[in-house]
Amino acid sequence: MDELSFLDLAILKKIDNESSVEKFGSLINTSFFETANLLGTIKIKGYINIESSVGGISRVSLTEAGSNLLAAAAQRAEEPIDPLDTAALQALAAGAKDLDSITQKLNIRSSDLAFHLNKLVHQGYIDYEVRSAKVSFVLTEKGFNYVGSIRTVQPPVSPQPAAKQEAEESEELPPRIEKASAPPWVKPEGVIIKEKKEDILHLLKGEPPAKEEKKEHAEKHHEHKHHKKPLTPEQQKAEERRKRLISKMEYYLVEYAPYLILIMVVAAIFIVLAFLSLTKLG
Repeated sequence: MDELSFLDLAILKKIDNESSVEKFGSLINTSFFETANLLGTIKIKGYINIESSVGGISRVSLTEAGSNLLAAAAQRAEEPIDPLDTAALQALAAGAKDLDSITQKLNIRSSDLAFHLNKLVHQGYIDYEVRSAKVSFVLTEKGFNYVGSIRTVQPPVSPQPAAKQEAEESEELPPRIEKASAPPWVKPEGVIIKEKKEDILHLLKGEPPAKEEKKEHAEKHHEHKHHKKPLTPEQQKAEERRKRLISKMEYYLVEYAPYLILIMVVAAIFIVLAFLSLTKLG
C-alpha cells in the first residue's frame, strides 16, 4: 500500500462492471496507450484484474485488495479534518497543483497523502482533474475559506512591549536641543546684514519693510497687467485662426526650409555666372 497514489485511487473509484481498457481512457481524459500503462501498473500492485483478449474487449475488474482499499478510503473520508489535511490545503493555497509538488512540500508517504486528498475531495474542500495520466488539484470555495480563516487568525499584539521599547529608546537618546530660528536678515555668525537695516527700522515703527512694499506693489502691478477682459466668441475664433495660420507658417518653414535655401543658392550661382558672362562680353 506504500506505493499507492491518489491517481491510483481515483482510477479504482471509476472501475465498474462494464470497464475495459479500450473504453477507460475517455473516463480519465487520457490516451489509450497511457491508460493501458496506468492500468498495467495498478494491476502489478494487485488492485485490479485485466482479462486479456485477442481482437476483443479487455475487461477490467477490482480484486479483493482493490475492493478493501476503496472501503478503507471511504471510511477514512468520513473522518474530521486533521492537521495533515490542513497542511495539504495550505500547500494548495501556496501554489502546489500536482501530486509531486504537494508531496515535496509535505514530505509524507504517497499512500498517506492519497487517503487525505481523497478525504478533502469527498468533503468538498478540493477538486481534481485527470488529463494525460496526470492529476491536478484546485481549492473549492469551501477549501479557500477554510484556509483563509486559518491564515487570518493571529495572536493579539500586546502594547506593553512597544511602550517599553519606546521608554528604553527615550532613556538611551540624549535630550535634543532645538536651535531657535534666526531672523532672515541675520547671518549665521550673528552679524546683521547692512541691506536689512532699513527693514529693521520699519519693523520698529510698526511699518512693513520697504522691500515688502515693493514686492506687494510689483505683484499687484503684475496681476493688473495680466488681468484681461474675457474675449467674445468672434474674438476667440479670430485668435484661433491667427494661431492656426502661425502654426502652418512655422510648419511650412521648417518642412521646406532646405528646399528654399537650395533654390536661393542655385539662383545666386546663376546670377553670378550671368554677371561674369556679361562682363566678359563687354
